[in-house]
Amino acid sequence: MKKIILVSLIVCVSTLLAVGQTDSARQKKIELIKYEKIYVIKTPENPYKKTPLIQISSSDVLLKIKKEHPRMFVTNDRIHELKKQFSSDKVLQKYVKDILTEAEKIYKSTEKKDEKKFLTDMLVLGFAYRWTDDSRFAEKATNFMLESSTKSYWGVEFLPIADAALTIGIGYDIFYNYFDADTRNTIRVGIVKNGLYPGIAAYDGAPFGWFKDVRHNWNIVCNSALIISSLAIAEEDVTFNYFAGKIVPEAVKSMATAFNEYALDGAYPEGTGYWGYATSVGILGLEAMQNALNTDFGLSKFEGFDKTYYFRWHLIAPNGIGSTYADCTPGYPVRPEGIALWLGGQFNDQRLVNFEHDLLSSSKRAATIYDVLFFQPKISTTFELLPTDAYFKGPVEVATMRTEWNNPNAVYVNIKAGYNQVNHGHLDLGRFEYYALGECWFFELGKEEYSLADYFDMHGQRWKYFRAGSLSHNVPVINEMNQNMYATSKFSEVKINQSVSSVKIDLSEAYKDYATAMFRTLTMDKLAQKVLITDDYSGLKKSTVSWRGLTDAKIKLDGKIAVLEKKGKTIQVKILSPANARFSVQSAEQKLPLKENKGFNILKVEVPNQTGDVQIKMEIAL
Repeated sequence: MKKIILVSLIVCVSTLLAVGQTDSARQKKIELIKYEKIYVIKTPENPYKKTPLIQISSSDVLLKIKKEHPRMFVTNDRIHELKKQFSSDKVLQKYVKDILTEAEKIYKSTEKKDEKKFLTDMLVLGFAYRWTDDSRFAEKATNFMLESSTKSYWGVEFLPIADAALTIGIGYDIFYNYFDADTRNTIRVGIVKNGLYPGIAAYDGAPFGWFKDVRHNWNIVCNSALIISSLAIAEEDVTFNYFAGKIVPEAVKSMATAFNEYALDGAYPEGTGYWGYATSVGILGLEAMQNALNTDFGLSKFEGFDKTYYFRWHLIAPNGIGSTYADCTPGYPVRPEGIALWLGGQFNDQRLVNFEHDLLSSSKRAATIYDVLFFQPKISTTFELLPTDAYFKGPVEVATMRTEWNNPNAVYVNIKAGYNQVNHGHLDLGRFEYYALGECWFFELGKEEYSLADYFDMHGQRWKYFRAGSLSHNVPVINEMNQNMYATSKFSEVKINQSVSSVKIDLSEAYKDYATAMFRTLTMDKLAQKVLITDDYSGLKKSTVSWRGLTDAKIKLDGKIAVLEKKGKTIQVKILSPANARFSVQSAEQKLPLKENKGFNILKVEVPNQTGDVQIKMEIAL
């Protein structure tokens, strides 16, 4: 049941605690920090897959922990394996050189970074130190950890606490053998007081522990961070083993809730931007457990997780731009990030491994630390091309179609269903994007500023902001009103990988206040390079219905035809029905404090005074 709970939270963050203090003494030093109000969305379980229950005990964790450090990343075994490959693998040689060069830059840099931004720096410095035994890299990382560990607290919301616990936990494990006893104790106490105490309180029912019950990125990031930081400090001393024994079982059980969102086919509900954040940190959690405990308790085997990079891959437009939805930052070329290497190695999928290497080569960018940590060699082999079309079934469903691969000028479209209360979601069921001739013609604008008042109030205020509401999206609109904020939708027909492919979405819930039924059908004729979008309303109350497409192209109107021009290239949009409909253009520009959307317009077809059964049918062609 969809429900929004306004939570005024109080988080207990302990002050500096010396090892060996009694529980009562520790309790007296707890500092109370009040949260700003925050909206917690209780989203429904994946409609296609019941969440598997993972129940493990503290002994399932504590009896498996490897004694040596590092036990999670750049372990002795991994360094040995990479050095063995290094002597004969020129690609790995280049990647390692890139990381060592980056480590030198980090060492010399005076830029101040918070713990979240220092995560990759910590891993880079850790690898460089382990690879070269150069103490300068350890010194830089240690100074950062000492400064962080002596802060009074890491955050007043749990996500920044988790970001810090993740970074400092990874650093503590990697540099454990470099530290003297005092340094080790200072950093370990910082992890306990600023990360693990709040973590245990969260699992024990503190109100700020809502992250454990949701299904989005907070769940994966917070749980992974607590797993990693608790495993980092688990030693012979039973005092510190306690945290791993308590946290890992709770975190794994909770993470199952979020990992189940990848089912059935790997689609990620919050869009590809948050897919990258959640999936990359989730992989760090899985990697940490696999190395430290020799198991991830089945999380990596959850249905759809082995397919999730293909979801990302199919949402890359022919010109290399990452297509997305929800609170995204659209319009950027897809960059190598190493996730494909981990997934390729985990699931013995050489196609993913080769894709990452090819993407890194074509991007002309330096290797990322994940390209080295998760390195798998490229094997020259021939793969069949991926199917031109794909349908990813899950809580938020996505379909993509393209005329061909390996042609930046190919015609490409994607469309989504799902539900409007998804975390970071917009009122955009049925929205589409269209690419051709190397350009994006119909866009997603992405997120508004998160600092806007009550931007995450998904019960009302959020939908008054232009980019979050329906009027900024390429969706059907009735009477210039938003879609129903609680609506759900699914693909009702899927006929793909044909010369003429099509998908149909049942959007009836989104428009139930105005019509008894509403369907949107997207069709691609690949030979003709035409896309048809058909909106069918049944039982429509007297209303004005409209079709819209948001674009930054120049628009020239001629009755039922609109010609869009961009960089000397043109496409044509034609009204096929109703016969009397005509185009108009509306500016998408807004005033501060909203994002201004300069240069964007909405190409509209608006049909007033419609009742009963109504169809708006559009053709987009080269």
